[in-house]
Amino acid sequence: MRRKRYFVSQRPQQNLDSFLDILTNTVGVLMFISLFITLVAVQSSTIVRTPLAKETDKKVNFFEITGSRVIYLDTKSANKQIKDFLGNLPECTKPSYVSGFIDSYLDELKNYQICVRNQLQELKEFRAETKNYEIELVDLESISWQYNPKPVNSGESGTELTQTNSEYRKILSQLEPDKEYLAFLVRPDSFATFRQAREIAWKAGFDVGWEPQTPETPIIFGSGGRTVGVQ
Repeated sequence: MRRKRYFVSQRPQQNLDSFLDILTNTVGVLMFISLFITLVAVQSSTIVRTPLAKETDKKVNFFEITGSRVIYLDTKSANKQIKDFLGNLPECTKPSYVSGFIDSYLDELKNYQICVRNQLQELKEFRAETKNYEIELVDLESISWQYNPKPVNSGESGTELTQTNSEYRKILSQLEPDKEYLAFLVRPDSFATFRQAREIAWKAGFDVGWEPQTPETPIIFGSGGRTVGVQ
């Protein structure tokens, strides 16, 4: 008499294994989400949020705050130097071709190309200077100028700001609060100094705007300037 063979189905075990895999993955995802939320919550207390800006017709005066020092960019002086330089560049007139005068046209075209090359070379070599910065052209297409800090201990510290004869206070005394406002470009290491400088500006009647900057971000102004609204 043959014995009966009993076959045990493996499907339930496979289903259970699949379920456990899904459960493990789900728990892992939930743990990742929980960790992410925790990190965001911790970092949110250190994120600097800029208030909403409002439009103004006043002219802007820029200061960089870095290394816990307040440094005046003096864009007025830089812009005047740039304007004077551009106005003194040789004028290059592109020739127009007239039928039958190919030789003279080619001569004029060659002179025009030489003139343009000379212009470009002068632009590359030109540097405007203020007390604290050297300014150079970094993008010809957009006419963008970069403010490179001079290798000196420029500006004033928070302690120096408290003095009645500080350079910062003297600069403010030469500006008009009803026509001009201040914009601060603030590096991560200098928010305490920024708040101090802003308080002095407020007490002097100035509107203030500011913009956080990373340590590596260069200060660049395009042909239309740079916009930091009043806040």
